[in-house]
Amino acid sequence: MLNRALNNRVAQDYIPLQEQEVKKLMKRLVEQPEKFLDHVRLLSASIALRVAYGYTVKSFEDPFVQTAEKWAEGFSDFIQPWSYAVNIIRHLRYLPDWLPIAPFQRRVIELRKVLSDLREKPFSYVLEQMAEGTAENSFVSKLLQTDEGVSLDEETKEDIKGMAATFYAAASDTTVSGVQSFFLAMTLYPETQAKAQAEIASYLGSGPRRIILPGDRAGLPYTSALLKEVLRWHPIVPVIPHRSGKDDDENVICGTMSYRIPAKSNIMVNVWKILHNPEVYPKPELFVPERFLVENPPPGPEEYIFGFGRRICPGMHVGQQSMWISISNLLSNFTIRKSKDGNGDDIVPKEEYANGMVSHPKPFVCSVDVRDGCRDWIQDMTE
Repeated sequence: MLNRALNNRVAQDYIPLQEQEVKKLMKRLVEQPEKFLDHVRLLSASIALRVAYGYTVKSFEDPFVQTAEKWAEGFSDFIQPWSYAVNIIRHLRYLPDWLPIAPFQRRVIELRKVLSDLREKPFSYVLEQMAEGTAENSFVSKLLQTDEGVSLDEETKEDIKGMAATFYAAASDTTVSGVQSFFLAMTLYPETQAKAQAEIASYLGSGPRRIILPGDRAGLPYTSALLKEVLRWHPIVPVIPHRSGKDDDENVICGTMSYRIPAKSNIMVNVWKILHNPEVYPKPELFVPERFLVENPPPGPEEYIFGFGRRICPGMHVGQQSMWISISNLLSNFTIRKSKDGNGDDIVPKEEYANGMVSHPKPFVCSVDVRDGCRDWIQDMTE
């Protein structure tokens, strides 16, 4: 069911709406460049809501956006082992919520309400739009459409509702991480930014300015390598949890070793460590796109960051499209620099990331300047 609405071919249907949302991002950056972190969050939520439900976001205060933000914050906080004692002492979950020592119980009640809103309200919006014949093409509308008008049973509708909410919540947060990491990398590595900008300028030539799309990626190898390095340098989800099946998995081969994985085991895949292995990625702490342009390049981060096997992220094609359209067009139209302090000295942001399921750079400042000849084009372009 997920493959039907999110496979590589279908993902291309979403490119026009992703293009529209990136245009909005660039207009916001022209108007309020200092709010780049907030603009990226709005971009991510807007794409997620349009892909999942065909819903167009007007501002960051949109109730659907705020619901996704609350869920992302609460979920990330709750899964940290050290956040609540119940994560360590499991029997504490039986304590009543009125006890002062049971704040996690009250927090669970709050998050249940947020999760209910996350599942129900956007889904109801799609049903209303479909009934009126005005629904935009989306994940939910695709799955609700059946051959010859056959009605879906309630169980199937609940499955669709749950999958859409999961995509909406996950996609609202993950693209944020990648694009914000891009801003940090360009601030710290200006020479890399300049190389990508030169490649893009040569590729586009002297013709009319236009939006760069996924179809252009093959002609922009350095820019493509830069995106790969963003995802390797600070992977969006540093540790990916998995749970093995009901049967023991015998003779699992890893390198030259053979392992047995017991049934129903919790497996934590350390994606960060994999992508920072100095034997595979020399000087892994540095941002070096050139590592993917050698004759025998190392594995791309996309082989690891989207999960593995049957549990691989179904939205990875949509996510990669969003990242490419965002980053390539930001490079084409803006230059990201270090901000200056009161004495005119560079403010060098620290490469610090917040703890959480999804890795985000801690708030930092940079200067986002429109490149020559781009301001009028951005302000005049239609969405």
